[in-house]
Amino acid sequence: MILSPWTAKLREWQARAVSGVMTHARPDFLATATPASGKTRFALRIAHQYLADRVASRVLVICPTNHLRTQWATAAGLVGIHLDPALTNEQALEARDYHGAVVTYQQVCLAPAVFQRACRSRPTLLIFDELHHAGEGKDWGNALREAFEEAVFRLALSGTPFRSDNNPIPYVRYEQGESQADFTYGYAEAIRESVCRPILFPSYEGELTWLSEGREHRATFEDGLTFELQRERLKTALLQDSWLGPVITDAHAELRRLRKQEQPDAGGLIVAMNQDHARQVAELVGRITGSRAHVAVSDDPSASRTISTFAHHKTQQWLVAVNMVSEGVDIPRLRVGVYATNVLTEMYFRQVVGRFVRMQEGLPKPQRAWLYLPKDATLVHYAKQIKAERDHVLEEIMPSVQRTLFGTAATSLKEYIPLHGVARMDTLIGGEEAESVGGGQGGAEPVVALHDKKNELRDLHRALVGSVARKAGIDHRQLNAELIKRTGGRVDQATVAQLERRIALLEKWRDSGFDGGRA
Repeated sequence: MILSPWTAKLREWQARAVSGVMTHARPDFLATATPASGKTRFALRIAHQYLADRVASRVLVICPTNHLRTQWATAAGLVGIHLDPALTNEQALEARDYHGAVVTYQQVCLAPAVFQRACRSRPTLLIFDELHHAGEGKDWGNALREAFEEAVFRLALSGTPFRSDNNPIPYVRYEQGESQADFTYGYAEAIRESVCRPILFPSYEGELTWLSEGREHRATFEDGLTFELQRERLKTALLQDSWLGPVITDAHAELRRLRKQEQPDAGGLIVAMNQDHARQVAELVGRITGSRAHVAVSDDPSASRTISTFAHHKTQQWLVAVNMVSEGVDIPRLRVGVYATNVLTEMYFRQVVGRFVRMQEGLPKPQRAWLYLPKDATLVHYAKQIKAERDHVLEEIMPSVQRTLFGTAATSLKEYIPLHGVARMDTLIGGEEAESVGGGQGGAEPVVALHDKKNELRDLHRALVGSVARKAGIDHRQLNAELIKRTGGRVDQATVAQLERRIALLEKWRDSGFDGGRA
């Protein structure tokens, strides 16, 4: 497979990280960087180098979700690396006209032996995207070690390099119980270099009433409660339109201002508790704004398409999701969010924040984003931590007038008074790269074109097989066996050239009749 020369520009930190990998003595390298800083491009530069130097003959990316498989394949295609985003465990190996593939952690853990054999058959460079997912259980960790112990090199990436539990992460070096990164690019550096945008956190109060264990409870977010009652209070707020409605109203007002004054295609995201809640919230958005929000939930087979459409459709204002966009998904136009979920882990919170902080070219600076929060003590603590990290840098790089501006974001109180205090600017966390991955490639998307072309050919192939089999009165398996004999390889592993040969044969048999195995 021919590899195009690398032409994409690297940021200074990416160049330093590449140098660190190339001089690294161990076969494992952990790079932690704020999600908006360009981890993807850095990793693809390593992949390109390994392929160009023939240290590896294939690249395998492991990521958390199916949606990210396509996103990685697209990014790789922009820098001339063809990755198959649809590889199955039954295939085991991608077709020879790919440089590698993208799979999920779950996929690997279901069949580690399959991936072990693939690594043995072709020298493989591993890229673990958001490696902390590899520690989701002892079985997962063991499966990943079995699958990839013989890889040429393992490059691990993470924007949040810690877990909410105590499970060790495979291929990570620990000292005194703490994971040790081989390279770190922090939030402060990303802000200083204008990679990320500041974010403000309007926090909302309100009186809440609920029943629990036969007793009526009434409290505000200021009231001290047991941990369990704190969770019940938060869930009560998020389920009540009377509480969540004013929050969404204020968030929508800010989004409208941004679309009118700064960014005409600015979008909003609401992270919901579960799938039923997401649909309830979307209806509430419709009543408030006059236009129902789009919903992306994991049980909807079209969810990835919904996210992709929203990412590129300038007129669509609000997206409601559960877990689909908490990590890694690239929607650069997001500027306003509502944290309407009862998930209280720091990792999840920071991943959500990361969806809003990607700096965009061509927009006025400073670019601000907003994430509207319940004034839950745990969420406020996370927000203040992020704010403290960022403020230290802003003292260095931002004039005092601008700092004042950031600290005084106005929010409407209306007849409901949930807002306690003023929205506070917080740290820039995560997102994807500020520029399109693979700038300098003339906008070409070879991997997408390749995969789409294969899908078209496979669809045509499927239709022709059905037509020929019916006309000849033979079993599909008999027909496919003959096709394999004449063209080599199964359909799922076929190159474009092989698929075209199969289709030519099928068209001949359709028009002239199946030749019964004669050459």
